[in-house]
Amino acid sequence: MCDRALPGERFLGCVTRRKGRYAEVTKIKTLTPHRDLVEAPCEYASYCGGCKAHNLSYEAQLRAKDEQVHELITHVGRFSDSSPGLETVLKAIVPCDIQF
Repeated sequence: MCDRALPGERFLGCVTRRKGRYAEVTKIKTLTPHRDLVEAPCEYASYCGGCKAHNLSYEAQLRAKDEQVHELITHVGRFSDSSPGLETVLKAIVPCDIQF
């Protein structure tokens, strides 16, 4: 997990905390920006931290959320992609009609 880094972005970072197979990283420098990088619609996004993905296109935000939920269900929930009942737990992300 890295604060201020976008999913799929390549960056240089420093590990600040380790616990088992989990690590927290501080982003130092972006090496390759995310392909769906956009200017955040909120003027406070660069220093607030409340909306971690505001500088991603909305479609990329939806994909990232879907990937996060899938990863949590499979790793924390210990489901596999072939688990019976996975489709009842893992529903499609529903986009909002009104975007920020």
